[in-house]
Amino acid sequence: MIKGRQDSGENKWVLLFAVLFLAGIVVTSGCVGQQPTPPTTTTPSGTQTQVTGGTTFPTVKPTTPVIIPATGVFVKVSYIGGFNGTYGVNAVTQNVRNSGDRLYTIENATGTVTATFYKEDKSSHALTAEIWKDGRLLTSAANSTAFGKVSVTYPV
Repeated sequence: MIKGRQDSGENKWVLLFAVLFLAGIVVTSGCVGQQPTPPTTTTPSGTQTQVTGGTTFPTVKPTTPVIIPATGVFVKVSYIGGFNGTYGVNAVTQNVRNSGDRLYTIENATGTVTATFYKEDKSSHALTAEIWKDGRLLTSAANSTAFGKVSVTYPV
């Protein structure tokens, strides 16, 4: 009958090897003895950038410019951060939540077009809402206050 080993010392050597191996990885990775990293700057990437001291800042995600079509009725919303709100015609509205420059089509636009949007943060960037018809700006509103609100209304 074969009996199990009784503390042959082999386990101690395996443990010592594992510790030395991990220490070697840490030293060669450059994690030990590094100088503090200078603050980084925000770059358009859609992620977050961390600066020295552990503070994170959201980065600006670039958006494609909105092109207003030559025909039709549209609500355009522009905001660098998140927004939510409603838009529609004759009190029939759609709820939306988005960010950036967005263009919403108003189907069968006969009557009064309304749009109300709210900023989802306390930044001082402007939230704007516009109503367009056949490539022409009819009305617009902007708000730069924290958690600001914009409303536009126009009979088409």
